[in-house]
Amino acid sequence: MTFVCPRCKGALDTRTGGYACQACVEVFPIVCGIPDFRLLPDPYIGIDEDRRKAERLFARGATCAFPDLLRHYYDVTPEDPSDLAARWIPRALAEPDIARALLVEHGLIGGRPPEGGRCESGDRNGGSRLLDLGCSTGGLLVAAHGGYSELIGVDVALRWLAVGLIRLRDANVAATLVCANAEHLPFADGAFGAVTCTDTLEHLRDAAAGLVEARRVSRAGARLLATANNRVAPMPEPNLHLWGVAQLPRSWQARYVRWRRGDLHPYRIVLRSASELRGMAEAAGYVDVRVGAGAVLAPHVTSGIAPRVLEAYDRARRLPVIAAMLARVGPKLVLTAAATASTPPSP
Repeated sequence: MTFVCPRCKGALDTRTGGYACQACVEVFPIVCGIPDFRLLPDPYIGIDEDRRKAERLFARGATCAFPDLLRHYYDVTPEDPSDLAARWIPRALAEPDIARALLVEHGLIGGRPPEGGRCESGDRNGGSRLLDLGCSTGGLLVAAHGGYSELIGVDVALRWLAVGLIRLRDANVAATLVCANAEHLPFADGAFGAVTCTDTLEHLRDAAAGLVEARRVSRAGARLLATANNRVAPMPEPNLHLWGVAQLPRSWQARYVRWRRGDLHPYRIVLRSASELRGMAEAAGYVDVRVGAGAVLAPHVTSGIAPRVLEAYDRARRLPVIAAMLARVGPKLVLTAAATASTPPSP
């Protein structure tokens, strides 16, 4: 994979331990084997602290498996409350299965889709590259293994990418992990044949700019597949499992979360509606933009009534009349679109 400067998109000089842009006078180090092209820090931790934490996690990963390292992460991260960590860990472990079902349904890898879903052979990608924006620990990259000539994952959190290296190692999956801001990608125009972005747009500083960049690095005809939690769904806030957040005006949400959960980071998540997602994708230069009701996938939930409820929901979202309603108020939205050869607007 050839990188460019995330700021000016110019060529980079390769240096021992990193990359340098002479035009911008920027130096980008390699940490734990991961190039760090960030122009802005993760909103929850400074760049230097993030690098140190990534190095400690990567070192520990040399002697343990991914599930143990994932649990260790939360043991050494007290700012993530234990009740939420207990929810997040099983889902993180299930991410390859969740991602595989999503990719099969929307034809980005081969396999048998659920009834009513689309499926095309993985060979349709013609040896193209897949970019996963907000890849976290690389669960989707594991799911996409074998369907593309190259797999590249980008995340702003270097510590999560360091944990992701262990996941990829354990799964025997070859992929390139890159630390960068989604709004400032270090890739050339038209470098990718497909871009995925699962439950990430709501976490970006500037989701509109992130979509512009995703469009820029996509070749003509490249598919975009994104999922997002629906702001107008009559459900608890899905990241924090807290009732009442999304239904408030955005200017009130952070104060409400601080009042309800003073043990959390300041709330910066921006959930969006179907119309907002569609508008951002079209403004970014995408065509054939569709926003519909997405699957609510939770293979890690096996007890109680939840599996039956999720199965019933999945059947219902495939019925045309119900699908139209769920595209407005359902808990999960899926955005698909195609890139064109035209130049997208600048971020």
